[in-house]
Amino acid sequence: MEIRGLTYPKILALLLLGDGTAVSVERIVEALWDDSPPSTARRQVRNRVASLRRVLKGHGHDPIQTVAQGYRIPSDQVHCDCCAFTALSQRARAQADAADLEGAVRTMDDALAVWTGPALMGLTGKVFEASSHRLEESRYIAIESRASWQLRLGRSDVIIGELSELVASKPYRQQLLYLYMSALQLSGRAAEALKAYEIHRLRLNEELGIEPGQALQRLYVSILRDEQPFADSRFPSL
Repeated sequence: MEIRGLTYPKILALLLLGDGTAVSVERIVEALWDDSPPSTARRQVRNRVASLRRVLKGHGHDPIQTVAQGYRIPSDQVHCDCCAFTALSQRARAQADAADLEGAVRTMDDALAVWTGPALMGLTGKVFEASSHRLEESRYIAIESRASWQLRLGRSDVIIGELSELVASKPYRQQLLYLYMSALQLSGRAAEALKAYEIHRLRLNEELGIEPGQALQRLYVSILRDEQPFADSRFPSL
């Protein structure tokens, strides 16, 4: 189904992001007009939601409900990519907690396969920018979780290429670098791991005037000493 117009996609996306919870009229006003709403904003929201519902009914299904707090779409009424990603990633973490790392990796693969492009692409404004950043952060956390499970399964060689690309695209994300250095060390490429650290440390010094986090520093020392990472089977928090 294609929803045309400037405001309909924003309203629908906001309701879907609510994942079954109510979205207030005030929140919709903020999403549509940022900090400069017209005096008729609340009335316009009600009118546009009513119009959107007519459009959806024309396609055979209107999942929007009017509630005391505003509007909502029950999570079981529609398929939402971000909802599917959240559910699958939560299931993957539950599998990992139950020591089913093989299952956790497969499920997280399914979760990440839901992503087909940038989050909320084409939707502008402060509300959607913040939501986009939050969703992108969730994606990177999922990638990092999957990589840590693969390391524990002894698959360091499999993930080095992907981690190398991710580190290059997100040079300040130390969790990714930690995983990349660990994978290199476990693959017998300790010298490359040390070089990656030095490049990162130099970048931080020159551009931000800071040192790498303590977890990275400890990993660097452990590689110098030829100690194995993940000795306690837990991934450190940076």
